[in-house]
This record gives sequence, C-alpha cells and structure tokens, in this order.
Amino acid sequence: MAAKKPVSRSPAKPAAKSKNAEAEDVKPKDGESKAVAATKADDKDAKPKDMPTTAPVAEAGPVAVHVDGGAVAVVVAPPGAGGLDRRLYELINGLPHTATSDRYVSVMSDLGEGLGWVAGGIALGILGGSKGRRAGLATAFSSLAATYMVQVRIKPLFRRVRPFVNREARVVGIRPPDHSFPSGHTASSFAGATALAFYYPKAAPLLYGLATGVGASRVHLGVHFPSDAAVGGVIGIGIGTFGAWLFMRRGGRAAVRRSS
Repeated sequence: MAAKKPVSRSPAKPAAKSKNAEAEDVKPKDGESKAVAATKADDKDAKPKDMPTTAPVAEAGPVAVHVDGGAVAVVVAPPGAGGLDRRLYELINGLPHTATSDRYVSVMSDLGEGLGWVAGGIALGILGGSKGRRAGLATAFSSLAATYMVQVRIKPLFRRVRPFVNREARVVGIRPPDHSFPSGHTASSFAGATALAFYYPKAAPLLYGLATGVGASRVHLGVHFPSDAAVGGVIGIGIGTFGAWLFMRRGGRAAVRRSS
C-alpha cells in the first residue's frame, strides 16, 4: 500500500490588529507628543492641516500644549481603548440605528445648536409676560453666547479629531470638518437650560434632560466623544448662570426704577 504523503501546513497568520489596537501601539517620534502621535494614528485618511509640528512645551497624559509660530495649540488625543470615554462612546454610538430614530435624533441635535433654545426664548418672551420676557432673553442670549464662545474662541484652540475619522463608528448625517473638542451643541443646550431653570426651577429636570439628550445625540450620531459633550455641558452651565444673573440683575434694577 502506498505511503501517505505528509500534508504540508502553512504557518498560521497572526490575527489582524484592530484600528484601536494599532493606535495604542503607535510610538511618538522624536520631539512629538503622545497626543499628536495618537491623533495621526487615528487620522490616516484625513490628516488635519492645523496639527502642530513642534515639540510640546508641556504634556500631561492625553493632553499636550504646543506653541507653533507664536500660536498656542492644545492637542487632545482621542480616548484610548478600554477607557471609560471609549466604552461610553461605543455604547451610545452602538445603540440601534433606524431611519426613523436617526431622523428624530438628528432633529434634536440640530435644534440643540441654538435654534431651538432661541425659538423657545422668543416664544416665551411673547407669551410669558414680564418674567417670560426676561427668561426668554436670558435663554436666547446664553445659548447664542455659548455657541459663539465654543465655536469661535475655545474650539480653535484645541486639536482633537472627530471620532468618525478612521474609526469603527456609525455616522449619521454630515461629517463636520472642524475639530471635536468641546461640543458646541451641548454647550449651547446646557447654557439655555441653565438660564431658563433660574426663572422656572420646577422645570429644571425637564430642561436638563433635554440638554443631556442633545449631548447624547451628538455621540449617537458619531460626531463627538462623550468627554466632548461633558466639557461642553460644563461650559454651558457656566455661561447660562452668567446669562441668568445678568438679566435678573437688569430686571431688578428696572423694578426699582418703576417703584421710585
């Protein structure tokens, strides 16, 4: 009986690394911060043009401060695999997506940019009497001020790629070309909610629930990390508190003048 030929077996191929694992293995080059290296690993397909090229002057964890051509840039690396920020992102972004749910979530996100709060403030000013006018003005002012501060003053200072850049993310709608940190929609919503809650404290749970929903919608749509929304919320609360104080003070002075 003929002897059986030995069966040759090809060596097993090593398992392919996930994109998140590849980002974790990237080592910074000489003079390059860990934050910049992680950002470049995330952003192979669309590298931001305004990433700093100089060595960081200060670095702490995922945050690195650069001075490039006299301009200060703070690079915030995307959250690493296994961290709380990453797990929350995967949980919220991974919730079921349907045509109907995505439509409603997108509408909530768009209204949270400021349009919804400004429209609500105008309606309240028309229908709410003297108190409603002050509350409406404070809400509209705070929401617009938060949008301006984040989009024009704060966000250009930071360099953090959007979560959809070269990542396993479900993205719904447009892909914003600017950086991710912090969330302007969330800041605007929390500013409006905070200002309005000062005038109507009993409505605070509903108002903050709506603002939180806007922040979660930005993560679900794949355009922000949870930490972007959290920091945006803190900024919004600060601006909303100032807006409420400003218009309450103006209202108090007007009442004094009327009584004198």
